[in-house]
Amino acid sequence: MKVAIALTDQSFLRTKSMGIFNISMGLAKGLMKCPEVKELHILGNDECREAFAECPAHVHVHLLDKPVPRRFARVWWDQFGLSAYVRRLSPDWLILPKGFPPFFPCLGKTKLACYVHDVGWEYYENKPAEIRDKAFPRHELLYFRRLSRLAMRLSDVVLTHSRFNQSRILAHEPRAKIAPIGVGFDSPPQEPTERLSRKDILTYASTFPHKRMDLVVARISAWLAQRADADAIRVHLVGSLPDSFELPGKNWIHHKRLPFAELSELVRTKCRMVVYISDYESYGMPPVESLRNGVPCIASDLGGMHENLPGQYLFPNDDEAAFIRVANGNYDGTVPFECPEFPNWDEVCRRCVQALLTH
Repeated sequence: MKVAIALTDQSFLRTKSMGIFNISMGLAKGLMKCPEVKELHILGNDECREAFAECPAHVHVHLLDKPVPRRFARVWWDQFGLSAYVRRLSPDWLILPKGFPPFFPCLGKTKLACYVHDVGWEYYENKPAEIRDKAFPRHELLYFRRLSRLAMRLSDVVLTHSRFNQSRILAHEPRAKIAPIGVGFDSPPQEPTERLSRKDILTYASTFPHKRMDLVVARISAWLAQRADADAIRVHLVGSLPDSFELPGKNWIHHKRLPFAELSELVRTKCRMVVYISDYESYGMPPVESLRNGVPCIASDLGGMHENLPGQYLFPNDDEAAFIRVANGNYDGTVPFECPEFPNWDEVCRRCVQALLTH
């Protein structure tokens, strides 16, 4: 089987999503090891040159478009340049790990596999304009919704990470052929050593309304209010805050966006617990990464969280008492720490290749 995977539309220096970055690199490197893939073409850019400096003989790296194309150059490449290049290569399959195909893909005999990460736009479909417009400009929401639905409809196989996301895709495109192949992790999980000697907790900030910054502050503040040791607990907040959003006190420390290695170090060395609150999630990568760093993450009980997090970490968003109970149990260590087993990328890529072979 001859496979091409397109990474040209990503920045490997300024990535916004660790989840998409992990999946893109994991698929590209895992497919190298699959014996069914006799020829692999990685369509990259100068930013990923070092990551693929040494590859087996059957792997061909194409460094296209210099760094990640910007503005109109990016639109031209996504809509026309990619398809033209794939036609010249003529692989059996093209994999798009970010999940967005051209509006009119002209791939010749090449089949298309899009990795659809979520159907998050559906959360905003029926929201009032004042909520919806805080997340996306209207034209941007329509653009990504259109591309997402195209991926569901045009893909010969839709790749995704969870059964929950599979169900949401089928709700919009019942004829989609979907393979929930999962997400892989190649580094071993960390042991939760000396966790109870730390005091701080970590949570996440976002400008997107479904991340519920109002609820993040309300729930953590209510939990702190009932603890005798509240003055010793700092709340590390990582991410971008909405405009004019004020934090409740000096024990809340805003870090903005951190490189992934620094975030992992902060979790492993300073924090006893992580909190993740949201109204819509298809997988829940930050809670999984927290558990793999040896720190419990309590999270909203919704969507794909059920598939990835044990029940002792979950709470309903509308129940403050449940949040406090779950937070106390995990912070105080009366609830045993548990990190589920997750597949590595070799296993995920075997599932991916099997899905391509059967469609």
